[in-house]
Amino acid sequence: MDNFSKLTEILAEAIGPYGLHETTVEAIEHLVDNRYEGLIIVDVNGRVVYMNRENEKFLGLPRGGAKGRHITELIPSSRLHIVCREGKAEVAQIQEVDGVLKVSSRIPIRKDGKVIGAMGSIIFHDVKEVDKLSRRVKVLEDQVAVYQKRLKAVPQRQRYTFENILGVSEAMRRTTSLAKQLSASGADVLISGETGTGKELFAHAIHNDSNRGNGPFVRLNCTTIPRELADSELFGYEPGSFSGAKREGQVGKFEQAHGGTIFLDEIGDLPLEIQGKLLRVLQEREVERIGGSSIRYVDFRLIAASNIDLKELTEQGKFRLDLYFRLSKMLLHIPPLRERPDDIPLYVRHFLDTRFTFEGRQREIAPEAMDALTRYSWPGNARELMNVIERVAWNAKGPEISLEDLPAVVLTNQSKPHSQEAPLSLAETVEAAERDLITRVLTLTGGNKKRAASILGIHRTTLYEKLSKYGLLQ
Repeated sequence: MDNFSKLTEILAEAIGPYGLHETTVEAIEHLVDNRYEGLIIVDVNGRVVYMNRENEKFLGLPRGGAKGRHITELIPSSRLHIVCREGKAEVAQIQEVDGVLKVSSRIPIRKDGKVIGAMGSIIFHDVKEVDKLSRRVKVLEDQVAVYQKRLKAVPQRQRYTFENILGVSEAMRRTTSLAKQLSASGADVLISGETGTGKELFAHAIHNDSNRGNGPFVRLNCTTIPRELADSELFGYEPGSFSGAKREGQVGKFEQAHGGTIFLDEIGDLPLEIQGKLLRVLQEREVERIGGSSIRYVDFRLIAASNIDLKELTEQGKFRLDLYFRLSKMLLHIPPLRERPDDIPLYVRHFLDTRFTFEGRQREIAPEAMDALTRYSWPGNARELMNVIERVAWNAKGPEISLEDLPAVVLTNQSKPHSQEAPLSLAETVEAAERDLITRVLTLTGGNKKRAASILGIHRTTLYEKLSKYGLLQ
């Protein structure tokens, strides 16, 4: 087979089913004779077998004038013959050709595993081009750094998911199941619940579980916004809109939440005039910045939360009834901890395992101390429980948290208010409280009077006197 036939066969195999189209032929010619990228091919002895026109022009050679000549005769600094000998590629190397620094690559050519030649190509005709490119890259890197800095200021996807929500009680399982259904609905959601029940945790989980999970999650606590700034915080403003405004203006929270979720915590604290604007935004999905004349479309999901019954606020004239109806279509209530005592041991163990160690090992808790924690009503819910566990974990006298380590508020908690038919005097009230406390501590210690006296901070003799006084001696 002659060389032409072999070349035809190689091209046919390379092009395959695409065929030798006119455009393909032009492209091959362009690749071989590129006016920008010089191309040289040498045999295993370093003699030129091909040089494209660009290199010939640069070296002042006629067409075909390089054929058969050793590469170093034409370009003394060339290393193509060395690449043939060593069989190692040299990529993006600085090379001087006739006093001009170029950036070139040299690749060995192999057949059946044996080097039969080498190919050299010019990547940059002048290292000044590299310098220009480097400066452009530096500019781009600086721009990326600026964008990254801005992105850090914009709330992004939160890390809390439904996997972070703990609960073995039936009430918590129902709540989590409903939350998952709401996340899939895409509708706006109102979360109600006492302080410390985890409303924001549920908001994060709903966002991350939805089809907006990769979008921004913008949070705003309505309690912390001064009334005069609520408008600009939520809807933004144009440059120079009012005295003290930022020169560049400000993007509002709703615009920041475009494509994601906005979480308005304690929404009941929003001023009535802002509630009216909020209702229009929810209905139209449009905002108008302060001082602006253009309407901006925003694609967001609202998750609102309140620890106050918004229905009661509407009856007091502090919350718009139409906004309440708009928000309460999708309602999620987080039950307080006192209604799900089965979850308390789980939370205690979680807080101890993830936050506190003693001498390099996990803290343990005595069964009677756990029982006392379970009996407490936890008006501050899981947040209060976490704070108590943190305090006793650091202050416990030994590796195991005992009954004596618990704060008095936990030990003196009453599940039901003391009832009586008539008001008591101060002395009677004090005595009733003292009797109830002693009874409760004795119950927690299993009748161990020595430990009860220690917990109460009194001498055992004094305890016996009080037991006799209140008829508690057995």
